[in-house]
Amino acid sequence: MTEEKKLIEAALFISGRAMSLEELRTLTGIGALGYLKNTVDLLKNDYIEKDSALEIMEADGKYMLRVRNEHLGRVKQFAQDTEINKGALRTLAYLSKNDGILKSSLVKKLGTRIYADVKELVGSGFIKPQKAGRTSKLWLTEKFKKYFVQE
Repeated sequence: MTEEKKLIEAALFISGRAMSLEELRTLTGIGALGYLKNTVDLLKNDYIEKDSALEIMEADGKYMLRVRNEHLGRVKQFAQDTEINKGALRTLAYLSKNDGILKSSLVKKLGTRIYADVKELVGSGFIKPQKAGRTSKLWLTEKFKKYFVQE
């Protein structure tokens, strides 16, 4: 396997999301999109030839490494519960040091972008809001502690 294919494979594995050819171009430094697409297709065929439980799927011009459908039912219980974006992760890091902070104080400290972050974090179960007058206090949940705190 070429170094380019190994790099693409590693990126698809670690990202856990679909990646565009443009992202893979930036990663590999390969300027020719046709050559890059061919390299991804060769990697895709490698997974088919070795009859792997994994496959590379293409959708809307993006590529993703995933578990084949025939194996998914038996292994999906081991998947991470959720994936959160970088902004929400930064907000969560701040909350981990300031458990029980007022949302209004968080806005003053981090800016208005936290509204979307808080909504995502509440939806994923990492924090819970508790009404406190016209604002709310944000508390870390047990799920956060199980997911992030090493004992």
